[in-house]
Amino acid sequence: MEKIKNICRDLGKAFTIGLLSGGAAAAVLLLGGFLFGGFTFRAALEAAKDGLLLIAALGMFVIAGMLMVKGRVHFAVLGYKSVFAVLCVSWVLWAAAADYLLYRM
Repeated sequence: MEKIKNICRDLGKAFTIGLLSGGAAAAVLLLGGFLFGGFTFRAALEAAKDGLLLIAALGMFVIAGMLMVKGRVHFAVLGYKSVFAVLCVSWVLWAAAADYLLYRM
């Protein structure tokens, strides 16, 4: 039972970190897209979506490379590879939200 609690705690912590870092990256990419995209919200959303998907894809390549390397563990149960995968998933969720907003416009 304790192991299940630790897994849930680790997943929650990783997902929270991913949402916060993804939100920060989305804000920066939105601002860049707005400034360099002709001051339109649609261009800003497109830049944010594309940037977040690119970052998540590169992160998944990093995970593939990390599968061959041993390292330190910062979470109670999950390894850093699993945590990094959850981070990538949360970044993809931000990109999906931007894509949904573009679809609804």
